[in-house]
Order: sequence, then C-alpha cells, then structure tokens
Amino acid sequence: MPDAITLAVCPDLPSADAQRSLASWLRADDRLREAVTLTPPEGTAEGGADVLRVAVDDPGAAMILVQAVAGWLTHRRDDVAVTLSRVDGWSAEVDVQQARDMDQVTALIAEAVRAVTPG
Repeated sequence: MPDAITLAVCPDLPSADAQRSLASWLRADDRLREAVTLTPPEGTAEGGADVLRVAVDDPGAAMILVQAVAGWLTHRRDDVAVTLSRVDGWSAEVDVQQARDMDQVTALIAEAVRAVTPG
C-alpha cells in the first residue's frame, strides 16, 4: 500500500471550498486521479473539513503531486498555502508566492522525493 501525503489548505475558504477545489485539480491529472481521496476526518462530528490525501508510491508520484499543487496555487487569487505532511513527521508548505518561484518549487519537489524514497 502506498504512503499517503495529507494536504491541508490554509486558510481554507468557508465550507472547505479550497480543499475540494484542490482535490478536483489533482483528480484532473490522469496520473493522480486514482490516488486522491477526500474523506471526513476520523473521530469528528459531521460537517468538519474533509481530509485530502494522495497516495504516493514512488518518487515520480511525489514529483507529480508537488507540481500539481504548485500549478493549483499559481491559479489562485487569494493568498493561501498548502501544507503537505506524512505520518512519519515529514511536512512541507508551499504558498502562492513560492509556487510562482521555480527554484522554490524545485526545492520542494526534491524534498518530497527524498521523503518518499526508501532508505
């Protein structure tokens, strides 16, 4: 089973619109479509913000994910950030300004690839 990277959009829009928008954007990529899940958080009452997870099973999937998140951010008018995290404690954040800076996106891709590379 592939590892999952959880994505959180901050600040999120009312009713978790940004989270759903990001999920739709990621699902539009044929390479990510099957890997994206948006589910209610465990142990919380209904109506809470859904949890967006993307299953990644290799460095290539991590690279595609970061590129897709950066692409979504560059199309945003509001100032938002996306935090990517894993259960092993790894996390990284990219915001609208960073997504427009190719050097910062490249650095985040390298960091995400290292996070999912065994050993």
